[in-house]
Amino acid sequence: MASAIEILAKQAMKTFGDRRSVSYRLCQKNLDKLWNLMNKITAQDVKLDDSVLNYVNIQPAPMCVMDIFENKDITIAIFILKHGVMMPMHDHPGMHGLLKVISGIVELNSYSLKTKSDHIIKANEEIAALRHRPVTLHSNSLACVLTPSDKNLHQISCIEGPAAFLDILSPPYDVDIFGHGPRPCTYFKVIRSKLCAECTDVIEEVHLSVVESPPDFYSTSLEYIGPPLKTYND
Repeated sequence: MASAIEILAKQAMKTFGDRRSVSYRLCQKNLDKLWNLMNKITAQDVKLDDSVLNYVNIQPAPMCVMDIFENKDITIAIFILKHGVMMPMHDHPGMHGLLKVISGIVELNSYSLKTKSDHIIKANEEIAALRHRPVTLHSNSLACVLTPSDKNLHQISCIEGPAAFLDILSPPYDVDIFGHGPRPCTYFKVIRSKLCAECTDVIEEVHLSVVESPPDFYSTSLEYIGPPLKTYND
């Protein structure tokens, strides 16, 4: 019988496979099914136990990464943040993503760019965005979804850790953006903000500037020992 993570991966491929084709259109029904499967994934499903978390506590890197699977359409990985660590604000250009906390507690701050441009953001640009109400996530929380235009930027803070979350991104960062070359991960900082008067999911209008990758935030790789995913090829 297929494992839970294999069933999830198959649905991810059904949802995002062949997205390199110009005729690709995201099927919301497939995305909804993927989200429902993601909500059921637990630490036990990927063999993330106390021995792994204890190791994360004693190694020097702020974050550990377990690569589970990647091809030209999707990447599946587990990120583990040490207690008190913040993953800096970054983007996912032209990408869809799902994030499910499976251990610990994090606070997620998400931002949506006000412009819907698909161009590569330059270092000297000032970018207008909307900051959404922060959410606290734990293993019983529903998975969060980002799209190319909605909540595409985020910042993740570990408030009880180590905290681990399963991540599905499509397409992967390494896949080219049509006409632009490699898909970069860009980091940002808030340079000014204005509170929104309306009581909605959006709490601030902010202006962002591009910053260099923070030198004190880096990761180390951990071996994934959960059920293997060998079914899919590029």
